Amino acid sequence: MIINLTGETVRLYGPEAPDVITDDALDLRCTVFAAEVPPAELHLEHLDFGERTYHGGRPVQTYLVRHTVRDLPARRGGAHLLVDPAVGMCVRGRSDLLIPYGPVHDSTGAIVGYRHLVSPC
Repeated sequence: MIINLTGETVRLYGPEAPDVITDDALDLRCTVFAAEVPPAELHLEHLDFGERTYHGGRPVQTYLVRHTVRDLPARRGGAHLLVDPAVGMCVRGRSDLLIPYGPVHDSTGAIVGYRHLVSPC
């Protein structure tokens, strides 16, 4: 079982999907994972100002932050959790997490789905 905690519906077209789908992107050629509530979210807590640097002659302010993931359930036997890539990269060592990978676009360039689900571990 796969539980979608990305906050959005995720469509999986499979590894053979083209880069761009020119017909109806919401057709029956994909597996649809409806979003569950609440989604797992990445929260950034501002700790302090970092070093001020320059790029191209313009000032760039950096910040020190703490990353925290909210609403990510504990492991469940036989279940995989589909999460946003930022959440997956912040929670290391959990083989039950999956992130969408390999975007599939419509004719306007918008992402309508993905080819793969991968483990960020």
